[in-house]
Formats: sequence, structure tokens, C-alpha cells
Amino acid sequence: MLTQLSTVFQAHHNKLSESRLFLACSGGRDSLALAWACKCLYEQGDLPVLPILLHVHHGWQAVNDEWADLVATWAKTHGFGCHILPVKLAKNSETIARDARYTALASVMQSGDVLLLAHHADDQAETLLMRLINGAGVAGLSAMKSWQWRRILDKDIQLFRPMLGMARTQISQFASQHALPYVDDVTNTSNAHVRGKLRNHVLPVFGQINPQAVQNIARSSQLLYEAGQIVSLLIDEKLAYCQDEWSQAPFCQVLSVASVQSLPSVVQSSLIHAWLSLDEPLPPNQRLVQEVLTLIHRTDADHQTRLFWQGVHGYVICRYGGRVYRYRMDAWACLMADNTVDNAAGIADMPIDHMMTPSNDGVVRLRRTQNVAIIWQVLPEFLGRQIHIMPITRQMRVPFAMGGMTKHLHGKKLVQSLGVPVWLRDHLWQVVVDGVPVLILTVGRAWRLDRLDKKGSAMGAKFCVLGVDGVK
Repeated sequence: MLTQLSTVFQAHHNKLSESRLFLACSGGRDSLALAWACKCLYEQGDLPVLPILLHVHHGWQAVNDEWADLVATWAKTHGFGCHILPVKLAKNSETIARDARYTALASVMQSGDVLLLAHHADDQAETLLMRLINGAGVAGLSAMKSWQWRRILDKDIQLFRPMLGMARTQISQFASQHALPYVDDVTNTSNAHVRGKLRNHVLPVFGQINPQAVQNIARSSQLLYEAGQIVSLLIDEKLAYCQDEWSQAPFCQVLSVASVQSLPSVVQSSLIHAWLSLDEPLPPNQRLVQEVLTLIHRTDADHQTRLFWQGVHGYVICRYGGRVYRYRMDAWACLMADNTVDNAAGIADMPIDHMMTPSNDGVVRLRRTQNVAIIWQVLPEFLGRQIHIMPITRQMRVPFAMGGMTKHLHGKKLVQSLGVPVWLRDHLWQVVVDGVPVLILTVGRAWRLDRLDKKGSAMGAKFCVLGVDGVK
């Protein structure tokens, strides 16, 4: 085991040398074995630094106090730094407990730090089977990664699982050989959870069929991960091809209907899954993917359909003409709120027909809710000139190029000519520079009026988080 770990650590020497190392240590066989192996490899020069042990104290069972004391005492005896991290759980749930553990672990870490985890090949096999039962795709079946970035408490933590290629029996032999005083958590083998049932009843049968079943399943997971990487590259390429110029991450993502429809159906499904997952840690379910595909292939002119997806941030998916939009819920709420604008002096509610001027930093806050604002950053060529911005009403006449000629269109006809979605028609502004109308502005797009022959576009308005220090 030490030889295998030495090879793994040497392969990642640069990463491990540049970061602080921590090790999640429950006091069980696997984590204590990894901690002891780290000490041995550190002493022989194969590990650049000794990791700090982190023990999460759940307080579920009376013995949890004993486990915390064991880890703290063992760490002190063998020269490890150690933190005992108590957590309080709202209820006894595997998911809640896992999230609470990672939150507690990250609380004493910084962005870029490495957290060693003692997951091994048997854990990997169990995870793959659990996801297979739940109908996971290629990405899900690739199970746990050896290296993985995870954002916790606004920190980017590196998770490192150096023992994924080692079987539980191998680790047990190492722990016995070195007389490690590990504890046994009976909940790990309880049939009350799916993982316990797989561990007690399913994997032993696989082992009877093939003694290398666990290692083979873990290898299949690695092969699926590699296949998933290839698929991801393909989908990323197709996604870039299908994304529309109206896209504004992370608040709004837009797809071209025609571009999506031009792809093979099997690619369309994977593409929509990836598109919905942009900036979103939780994957969408298959039902939502199919509903979005139905929206894309719809032939009627109904623009009122709205799909809602909870996700982490909450999203609204809708279609207008040849585009499908995915709005983050806080951005959508800003669009649906009563009209409010800001002046140069600061945030203030004003009538919709009020003329706006940029603030000293060249930013115009066109509309806002509690946390999100629609802003426009004045184009560099307009800085230092007299700028006024006014909402375009349905009755307002605006100069616009049509068929090589300049016509003055009412606001109602203008939004139809520009293809502005229904929900953005109350979010259209005219920019006047030195008394001359030069720009029509909406969220995600703008049209030049002083270069009509080029049908030029310009920097449109965008969503932003409106914090206590201003626009972020």
C-alpha cells in the first residue's frame, strides 16, 4: 500500500507542494490508514508536508465523543495538527450529514487547499452501483474523481482521493499490520441505507462470480470518466455553436433553435442537459430536458409557455421566435418587477418616463430589484459627451433602418421589427448622445442608429448583482 501511495503522491508532487494539505479523518480504518501512510511517506521524503487532520464531530451517537478524543489524542501522539469540528444536524439524513461535513471541513480551509479523502475502490464500486440504480448517465457513472474541485463556503477546495485504486481488503491488512486503533462505525454496514445493502449483499455475490469484481467496476468507472471527457469536449463545441449572441452568463443563457434542430437527436439531448447545467451544480432531470426539447421543436406561435426548474438558483425557461432563453430566477424577478430606475446620485425609484444620465463611473442603472440590477456600461466612444437615456414607450417614434431607408417607427412596431421577446418589451431604451439618438438598448443586445447601413450591434444592458458597494 505504501508503494502504491508513494507512486500516486509522486505523480502529483507539484500540486501537493504548492498547497496546504488537510485530511478528513473520522477515526475509522480507511482514514486512519491514510493518515499513517502519509506520516510514513512524509518521513521518507515522498510527501512534501504532513497533512492537518480534520475530524467532524456529528454528535449522533454517544460514542462520537470517544471518536473525537481518539483522533485528537492519536494526532498529538504522532505529530499531526488536528481540528475537531462539531456540527449540528437538522435531521438524521445521509445527504444533510454529507453537506454538513464538507461545510465544516471547508470552514478551516482556504481556496486552493487540498483535502485528502480516504475513499477506495470498494467505495467507488458502491457509488457506481448506487448511481446505476438511479439511472445515471455517463457523467454520473464515472462516480468519484481522483482530483476534483469543489466550491464550498465561497472557497474553491481541491479534493484528492489517492486510494481509489486500492481495495478495502488491502487497507484492512495495512491497518492490522500497523496496529492502528481505528473505530468501527456500525452505521456503515447498516441495511437501513442503500450503500449498506450493496456492501453486505450485492458486492459479496459479485466477488463470488469474479474475485476482481470490485477493481473491475472501479476501472469501468474510470473508463466511463474518460469517455465522459470526450463527450464533454464534443458537447462544449456544439454548445458554443448553438449559443446565441443574446447570451449573458450566468443570469441568462440563450440557444438558437435552428442550430439545435440541425444536430442529431442524440446530440440534442446531451446538449440541452449541458446547457441547463451551465453555472449550476445540480444536473437537470430527464423530464426537464425532454420538456425543453419539446419547446425547441414546437411549431405553434405560443410565446406564453414557461418552464420552471428549481436547481440551486431557480430558473425560468421560455421561447420567443428562434431562440430559447434560460433566465436565473432573480433576473426574471427583476424583469417582472414594477419599473424602477436609478439616477446618477444613487438608487431611487423614478417614473418610467424619466430621462436617465450615467453616474460618474459611466454606469446607468436602468432597473433593479433588491439584489439584481439591469445596468448599461457607457461605450468608451460616448464618455465625456452629453448622454441621456429614456425608456421607449409604445407610442414613441424612433428612427430605424428598414430596406436601406430610415423610418420612424412607433415603439410597438419597433419591438416587432427587432424581434424583441415579449417579456423584454418594457425593457427597451433609447440612448441620445449630444442630442442625437444613437442607440436602442435592451437586456443582452443593442442596435446602432448612427450606423444604419452596417446594421451594427453594440454592448447591450446586462444583469448584475447590486451589492452594498455598488455594481458587482
